[in-house]
Amino acid sequence: MLSHFHKPVKPRSVTPYFRILAICLALTLALSTSLQAKQPTRPPDVWVQCEADELAGEIVPAEAGALPLDDAPIQAEAGTVESSPARSVLEGNVRLSRGGQRLQADKITLDRPANQAVIEGPYTYGDSSQALRGKKSATVDLNAQSGQFEEVDYYLPGRNAQGSADVVRVDRGKRRTRLGDATYSTCARGKEHWELRAHQLTLNDATGRGEARDIVLALWDTPVFYFPYLSFPLTDERQSGFLFPTVGYSNTFGFNVAVPYYWNIAPERDLTLTPRWMTQRGFALGADYRFLSPKDQGQVRLEYLPYDQHYGGDRGSFNVTHRATPLPDTYTNLRYEYVSDQTYIQNLSNNLRFLTPNYLDRYFDVRYQGDWWQALARVQGYQILNSGLFSRTGRPYQRLPQLLFDGTWPPTAGGFNYRLHGELVNFQQDNAVTGTRIDLWPTVGWSLEQPWGYFKPEAGFRYTGYQLANTAPNIGDALSRSAPILSLDGGLVFERPLQADWLGVAAGAQTLEPRLFYLYVPYREQNAIPVFDSALMDRDHDWLFRRNRFIGADRLGDANQLTAALTTRIIDGPSGRERLRASIGQIQYFADRRVTLATDALADTTASSGLIAQGELSLSSHWALQGGVQLEPDNGDVLRNTLDLRYYAGPRQLVNFAYLMDRDQPGLDVNDQIHSVDVSLMWPLSSQWRFMSRWNQALNVSRNLETLAGLEYEDCCWAVRAVARRYRGSTTQAQSQTAFYLELELKGLSRLGEGLDALLQGSILGYQPMSRY
Repeated sequence: MLSHFHKPVKPRSVTPYFRILAICLALTLALSTSLQAKQPTRPPDVWVQCEADELAGEIVPAEAGALPLDDAPIQAEAGTVESSPARSVLEGNVRLSRGGQRLQADKITLDRPANQAVIEGPYTYGDSSQALRGKKSATVDLNAQSGQFEEVDYYLPGRNAQGSADVVRVDRGKRRTRLGDATYSTCARGKEHWELRAHQLTLNDATGRGEARDIVLALWDTPVFYFPYLSFPLTDERQSGFLFPTVGYSNTFGFNVAVPYYWNIAPERDLTLTPRWMTQRGFALGADYRFLSPKDQGQVRLEYLPYDQHYGGDRGSFNVTHRATPLPDTYTNLRYEYVSDQTYIQNLSNNLRFLTPNYLDRYFDVRYQGDWWQALARVQGYQILNSGLFSRTGRPYQRLPQLLFDGTWPPTAGGFNYRLHGELVNFQQDNAVTGTRIDLWPTVGWSLEQPWGYFKPEAGFRYTGYQLANTAPNIGDALSRSAPILSLDGGLVFERPLQADWLGVAAGAQTLEPRLFYLYVPYREQNAIPVFDSALMDRDHDWLFRRNRFIGADRLGDANQLTAALTTRIIDGPSGRERLRASIGQIQYFADRRVTLATDALADTTASSGLIAQGELSLSSHWALQGGVQLEPDNGDVLRNTLDLRYYAGPRQLVNFAYLMDRDQPGLDVNDQIHSVDVSLMWPLSSQWRFMSRWNQALNVSRNLETLAGLEYEDCCWAVRAVARRYRGSTTQAQSQTAFYLELELKGLSRLGEGLDALLQGSILGYQPMSRY
């Protein structure tokens, strides 16, 4: 007998009678669950240009504390319900819900003997992560847990993706979904500037992979790429296959086309092979192998050119990095870099991301970290690419090996603290003095710290001994140097509340912090000691309080000096943020400095270091200013001057201005001194157009180091960037290089063209790349 409900005043709840429709609802979800590849949600500002999809209203907001889906009850409502042993019919604004899932249809018919359900369209489904719309009917076999859906549209808000399929076949038993004539795009529906089209798409949840056949990438409704077959993961696992090619142009290698192939060897290992064709150079093959495990990770990168047409021979490069934790609290670090010739990086770009184009670093470290001490064992060498850089200082020595120890004991009850620094290193180099050096530096100190100030006396003794080879006839093989190092460090802290609004700080405080630092190191004659790794320390405000004016252990500077410094800070009360820090200081010398790097250099007889001042000012949440000035001790002329002004309102709107003048080491060649201006910006011209540029000029040699200009256009689902660049690798490079880059980004898919992220990050301070998809 059929039960009839004619035109009720409001839809009736029929939950007790139709719990079996939970299977129908679950089958309807299968398409959306398979389509939703598990990728992280993209930052909202990536899609700021996009209009809301017409299915966005079907998205059900996630509720905190909601029941798990399996525990949530089924709710069903319909305008009319007919039920009999043979058939059940829900008709008129049918609504099924379970937890955060919603299904709406005009009519749902359940054939009880066959256990089949027919959903007559149009119907919609929505939850917190996807929405579906069926324009025609859907047939669901409850026994086989399979179904067929026709003319389905979908929307995925996490990736702002939408698409459609002519037919969808779902088999829950085999955990497989097949789509015919499916599309995918992150553009607005009906305005697909780019779109992926697949004749057949199979999503296999059992294997976690999908397969697509006859795939076409269309740009502005014009097919541009065809892929006969593609296999891809349905989860975050990586996939093997060709990546999108990169193209570019430079006057050093002409047009450059690279087509990477990615091989997912295992979850913890992969390899990218990159064939590369350069019109002015020839063919090259690059390889990038990566591996990762709970105890180690590393990367091996290489590139080989069988014959460089411009160079006239074969060329190549190699780069390996490896970090490991073989034992508890024990860490290893390996880096090895090699290129076939000195101009390789300049000619063929820094594709393998070497640290510097001037020399290549090679080292292996083993470090142990204890509770209060740490030890390091290292072997280190270099490949020199720019010999002129070391013409004055000499080529760097290899360390074969180097052993370091640093210990800091916890303070005792009386306030005493103890430290020990130790080093043993063997320096090697061809046609030069070589040898082994041991350096020991124990110290004992006492500390009194109060809110109003501090007092820290410290006494130490430094011993450095050498066992040398290849020395001059009049210099012995065994040399040593030892001296005490005494210091007194003290300061006061005065604080007052701010009485007036200044720099936007109405409720805050200003501090005044005077500091005195006395250092005494007796003179020791050191001219016979070779210079393995020592150099003058760079001068800044912290330099005023160093216990040695030299880097390295080959020189210990004699000192009888007093540093007087003053620091003031303005602190915003509500946020605790430091809005201003300004410091000024000077060293007064009570004796000439006789220790120098060169044996024929004269002693420094100046009475003071000259004033050194530096400051940082936070003008607002976007503007910041910092700078420093160092004056010559004799005449008060400027020896060093730095200024850095920065405006930052995000990676797409910023301005940087930097000025640096450094004459800190008199007697240097004009090419070795620094006097430069660096200006860069990224600025919006409209809601969709942005301009980017950089100008870096070496004023001391009237030579431009880099000029960069580019435009970026960004729409909802795509962006294009064009950048022109003229640059030099250093101030000594006479001829500049020119390059042009073009990149098309298909948001939610990939990028076509020369990757610009690394270039723009290196040229424009504060630039951050968009999230890759």
